[in-house]
Amino acid sequence: MSARVDAERREATLSRLRGLRVAGVLDSGHVRLAASGLGVAERTVWRWLTTADRVAHVPVGRPSYQLTEADREAFATYRGNVAAVFRARAAALAGQAQVAGLPIPEHLVSGWAGARPVALRTLQAAFAREFTPAERAAWTDGEHARRGLDVYLRRPATPRNQAWEADHKQLPLLVVPPRGPALRPWVTTVLDDGTRALVGWAISVVPHTGTVLTALRMGLVADPARGPFGGVPALVRLDRGLDFAAAAVDDALAALCVRAHRLPGYQPHRKGKVEKIHQTIEQTLLCGLPGYTDGPRDAAGHLYGPISDRAADQAPVGEGAVGPLRIERFAAAFSRWVAWYNTERPHAALDGRTPLQAWNDDLSAVAHIDADRVRYLLLAGSARTIGGDGVRLHGLAYIAPELQGRRGQSVEVRYMPHDDRFIEVYLHGKHLCTAYPQGQLSDEQTERFRAHARAEAKRLAGERRRAARRARSALVPLTDQQTAATEARLVPADHAVTPTRSRLDAQLRRRARTDLLGLSDPTTAPVDLDAPLDEPVEDPDDQEQR
Repeated sequence: MSARVDAERREATLSRLRGLRVAGVLDSGHVRLAASGLGVAERTVWRWLTTADRVAHVPVGRPSYQLTEADREAFATYRGNVAAVFRARAAALAGQAQVAGLPIPEHLVSGWAGARPVALRTLQAAFAREFTPAERAAWTDGEHARRGLDVYLRRPATPRNQAWEADHKQLPLLVVPPRGPALRPWVTTVLDDGTRALVGWAISVVPHTGTVLTALRMGLVADPARGPFGGVPALVRLDRGLDFAAAAVDDALAALCVRAHRLPGYQPHRKGKVEKIHQTIEQTLLCGLPGYTDGPRDAAGHLYGPISDRAADQAPVGEGAVGPLRIERFAAAFSRWVAWYNTERPHAALDGRTPLQAWNDDLSAVAHIDADRVRYLLLAGSARTIGGDGVRLHGLAYIAPELQGRRGQSVEVRYMPHDDRFIEVYLHGKHLCTAYPQGQLSDEQTERFRAHARAEAKRLAGERRRAARRARSALVPLTDQQTAATEARLVPADHAVTPTRSRLDAQLRRRARTDLLGLSDPTTAPVDLDAPLDEPVEDPDDQEQR
């Protein structure tokens, strides 16, 4: 126990004993009990009571030195260096205008005028007594150090999936991207406030609005492969980074009636849970991977371990060599780590439970949404051309029944980063289908694809038959032998049909046969198409009548 606390307790005990003596009820039993509580002899307590000065006052030394306004300004001027403040103060009191080769500011010289000299230890004790640790850190190490000594309010506990915290973090790890030298990737994380479950994440070379949207979508859609986590929250806490402040993020959340709470800048403690998980990622995953850049270094500044962060080690390596992980392999390792964190790692803030246990123990209702309704939150890919094996993306060929017969068409794909189980295919801005990798189709999906192919072939065959029937119907007037009789009935009744007119009609019928369509009739003699139609022909009956 400190001397100050001991003195305060002694003063309280003596005050009680004096009160008992004034009331006339003080006896040796009271003194004996007080002595045992203070840890002193009984006669010592009687002596304190007998000597009024020692009973009323705790012996004190010389009054402590109190800092002046000039001392405080000097502390800021010399960046928290108390020794420099002491030298400048002593020089100013001695009438000197300089100290350590530098002029003493005029406002300090005038402020110290007439002050009494003090020792360095006295000045150091005064600053330690009157300045808080945060004040001293602010002038010695800066604002970041000052905030590290602040005391913050703790938010009340929230039910599961009611409030999320989202943030970016550049990881201290070298990975090899699809193109170019090794670099430090970024992770976008979405954490549930109530259960500390990591419900959404995305790894990228450079963070952008698309990675934010896809991380949010992962949290919105419940996926049995990741556990029971997922649903529509009531609130998402975001910082003021450009990627999170994009209108696309606001619109996507507003469409789901989710309130976006934008936190003030440079206040990471306002989303301390997601900041804490970034530390956990580094301590439990990254430090065990090759290319970790925050590990110990040798005298030359190079990392210990199989690789370093020198330029020579930032290129892809061959098979069997040790080098930075490729970003897709790191993403797979990160996915396994997320599963371990959510389901196996106990959390001190959850009373030793895992996020999965905390989620299952919470019976609060969770609002779910179909994955089909949030397709627009998927990461948009470049245009792809449908090939003979489907749509190719990231080295895989994706197939769906709706792609049947569309080989050669250009489509747009949307996908989840680091999740190759499916892609969404869009045609002319409209959703066409959900495609799955070749070789990973279930028996049901395979049979559905084949049934769709058979149905499509049957449909096209039916279309061809209907087109053929329509074509034959159009050609009947040109090939039917009843055409002549039909045309004869169309002749007006008041026009007599003469033999000459009959022969002309017969000639027209011969010229209107199928040979005009490029077909020939072997039973019909060739017709001279150049002969004039109005050439008169003598009829024997006409001659006899004449």
